[in-house]
Amino acid sequence: MTKLISLFACLLAVPSLTSAADTSLRLPRDPASVEVPAVPSPVPDRQYMVKEYLDYYSALETYSELAYLSPQDSQTFIEASAAGKYLRERLELTGARINREAGISREALDRITAAHNKAAISWKVLSEISDLFGFNGPEERDSRGVPVKQGYCQINYVKNNVPFLVQYDGFLAKGEVILTFDDGPGPLTEEVSGAMRAAGADSIFFVLGSKMGPNGKELVKKTAADGHEIAVHGYHHATESGKPFTALSTEKIVEQLGGVAASIETASGQKPTLFRPPYGIITPEALAALHSEHGLIPVGWTIDTLDWSTKDPDVLFEKTISLIRQRGKGIVLMHDIHAQSRTASKRLVRWLAENGFKVVSPARLNEAYNGK
Repeated sequence: MTKLISLFACLLAVPSLTSAADTSLRLPRDPASVEVPAVPSPVPDRQYMVKEYLDYYSALETYSELAYLSPQDSQTFIEASAAGKYLRERLELTGARINREAGISREALDRITAAHNKAAISWKVLSEISDLFGFNGPEERDSRGVPVKQGYCQINYVKNNVPFLVQYDGFLAKGEVILTFDDGPGPLTEEVSGAMRAAGADSIFFVLGSKMGPNGKELVKKTAADGHEIAVHGYHHATESGKPFTALSTEKIVEQLGGVAASIETASGQKPTLFRPPYGIITPEALAALHSEHGLIPVGWTIDTLDWSTKDPDVLFEKTISLIRQRGKGIVLMHDIHAQSRTASKRLVRWLAENGFKVVSPARLNEAYNGK
């Protein structure tokens, strides 16, 4: 009996779930007032992200070697150069994402890449490049060369019928060079522009519309004031995902580049007359429409410095002057978005002046195209 009384006393001591005095255990009348625990942010997979970076890096190494070992008018070079430009951009974007999401610095990534053993191109990256450019596929090939302007440039169909702009430089005398810079405006553009101006080397800056915000327009204005030609490259490069213009309809290309041309004219006060397709890939139909609608003259290159392939400005400089010596003249392709290109281009204009070369006006391209 004593045990039963004790048990009953204990039960009475337990607070009732429905007791008015115990409001902490009641369900709220308004469900919206219930605090839902925050879902923790997913932890970035650092190992996977670094592997992805190294995959791009290994592919870039391979395509760099292919490009340097191949004649610049060969199909192998065209493929390697296009893939390399794309891979350099992917590498930069992936590195920025790793820094932002995983807290791994660029310096740490450089140490990782320096220590890694060279590997074959991964199937994932190879498939990505194949899907992007369409180089891989059936071996059928259209061997046509479609003249755009006799003696100036034409479209050649390379592997899997990809249309590539082939530029000629027969209108240049031996020792004459035209300097061009792609993919700006950016943080290095003002410095590159000023250095070229100081050397009396009027250049062409092919700009992207996606970089023409308020700061970009100010950079374009300053570059034009330095005496350089501001020209159209694309809005993205050439689509947002990095695909060439063959991924867009002719109508879309004309619309997109018309907008970029208008932005350039607003910023610089100059109506652009020159246009370079990203990767050099574009159809003859699109070129004809761009000239008809916007008066844009296509410009390729005859000396690709491959400045995307190395971060060492000394290596880039030596390879660039070697290419210029071999050809004796040409339209030189660089990018004002790479630190190595900024440094090498400053040395290059001094070397050109000291070695009997002359940087000629971009107006020579208009004259050559129009037969003057």
